[in-house]
Amino acid sequence: MDLRNLNATELKRIPEEDVSSRAIKWLAEVDIDRVALEERWGRAETAYDSLAEWLCFAFSPAEGEAFLLLREVEHPPTPQFGLSVTSGLFSASAAERIVEALGVAGARVTQVNADAAS
Repeated sequence: MDLRNLNATELKRIPEEDVSSRAIKWLAEVDIDRVALEERWGRAETAYDSLAEWLCFAFSPAEGEAFLLLREVEHPPTPQFGLSVTSGLFSASAAERIVEALGVAGARVTQVNADAAS
């Protein structure tokens, strides 16, 4: 996927369960206002795993690619959302383009996985 062309018109919300947990990897922490995110993209889904209950926004920018914004519901360790992505989106530049494409004012990447930064 050519990330230079990623924009909000190409993003589509998808059900969280359509994204295999085995197909994604943590890429970044994103400082984004939850209310603004919900105003722009609709309410968060609730997802569950063996660790916690999560607020989740799942998106697909292109066939075969997906990303999730996740934050623990009860006791989030940070106020940010975690950004997890499929392999074709695993890069620091992709994190920046994803946040830009979400179209939420003030949203920014605050930390990137060291494996993606190199």
